[in-house]
Parts: sequence; structure tokens; C-alpha cells
Amino acid sequence: MDHQWTRRGFLLASAAALAGCGTDDSPRAATTAVTTPPVEATSVSNLVWRSSIGDIKMIVMRPRDVTGPLPVCLALHGEGADSSQFVDIGLPPLLTATVRAGTRPFAVVAVDGGGTSWLGPPQKMLAEELPDWLVRTELAPTPFGALGISAGAAGAFEYAKVPGLATLAALSPAVFTSWKDAEKFGGFTDQRQWEKAEPLRNLSAVAGLPVSIWCGTDDPLLPAARTLAERLRADPATFGNGDHGPLYWRGILPDVLRHIGGTLGKVSPG
Repeated sequence: MDHQWTRRGFLLASAAALAGCGTDDSPRAATTAVTTPPVEATSVSNLVWRSSIGDIKMIVMRPRDVTGPLPVCLALHGEGADSSQFVDIGLPPLLTATVRAGTRPFAVVAVDGGGTSWLGPPQKMLAEELPDWLVRTELAPTPFGALGISAGAAGAFEYAKVPGLATLAALSPAVFTSWKDAEKFGGFTDQRQWEKAEPLRNLSAVAGLPVSIWCGTDDPLLPAARTLAERLRADPATFGNGDHGPLYWRGILPDVLRHIGGTLGKVSPG
């Protein structure tokens, strides 16, 4: 890698995305608890589910003025952040704008991943518990797409090993060409776990899945992201100005949502 990138650096970058976010003081319950959303109540719902890995916050982001069941894009946050990361970078109003521009309506559902890694128990939670939560929220039980930021992008690749997705969007993916670089990140228990999960070492697991990749040209992860994009023939593979932080993610989000929504097609005129 061109720059040294430590786990602490990842935590600071991800935590920056949460700056200014209020504290969630909602009561915990065995089913759900609705809190005051940071944007219009018609577009964002904050829920809390009791799961095998503890109480999990799930944020459902719907386009405004669209009712009824919707297809779902699962959103996985970066390390050191939580599901609020997607609200903080402005996803809810952009989702509404995307749908109003003609894309078929869909919801984006972000869930907490346990704090340190999307490997192991969090993946089991996504596979075994998330479908029921989605049904209870009047959404499709199986996501058609996955969107991930940083370590969440790597988590999306792990989630995609189970067939069913139609698209995967990786933003600033935390992927590594060597154990030396992965070890600096610190998100793995050992080299064996990294080798088993690393997207660059398990390309066949997502063979045939349409993948799109965005990464900033000032991001220390750029070389590995380029390699991943080349090997997977990612389309689009976009590398523009920006670093590993919320300003870059906020700037590319309109394109990301248009691409994800495009996999569903356009609304028929009239």
C-alpha cells in the first residue's frame, strides 16, 4: 500500500461520519422500539431488534410518499460506525430524489454489525434473523442488493457468498493484497480468518454477481480497490477525487443510488 493505514485510522475515519449525531435514548424491547428519526418520519424509521448478538439497531430508509412493500438494498456500515452512518451522509433524501427521477422504488435498510467486524456472528444474524425483521417491516425478506462502506463493503462481499443478490456496491472497500496490510487494519483474528474472508482471495465466491466499486484517489486503499475492480470487471469502477471519509461518500452517493436503483429498472410512463 502507498500509505500506512492502521485500524485506529479506520476508526477515526468512520467515526467522523457520525459527528453531530444525537444519542439514541429509545427504550429497548424484545420486538421493536421506534425513536425520533433524524429526517422526515415518512422516510426513516429507527427500530431496535433483540438478536443473537445483542440489541441491534435497524434503520429503514424509504422514498417519501411511497407506501406498501418494497425491494430492499441492505447497507453495511464501516468499522467504528453504526447504521446511522448512512443517515449522516444524507442517504434518505437522496433515495427519495432517485425514485422521483424515475427509478423503481426501493428501500435501503442499514443494520448494526456488532462494532468490530462483519465476519462470524454478524453474518449469521444477517442470514438467519434479518429476513424476519424485514417481513415485520413490510419489506421483501431477501435483499436484491447490498451496499457497503469500507469494512462494510468487505462484509457485503461475505454476505454475497450466499446466492440471491442482484447487485453489490462497494464504497472504499477494505480489501488487502497481503496479510501484512490486513494485519495493520486489525479487523481479523488471525491470518487464516483473513485468507478465508478476503474478497481478493475469494473471487469465485461472487462470480457472476454484478459488482460496482467507488474509491477516492487519496484513499490509502486505492491500489487494492483498483485490483479488485479489475479482477471482478466491476461496472462501474469509479476512482475520483477524495479520501477515506464521509465527504467523499456523501459526494458519490447520488451516483451509487442511481446505479443500484437502475438494476430494478425505470417506472413505466403513465
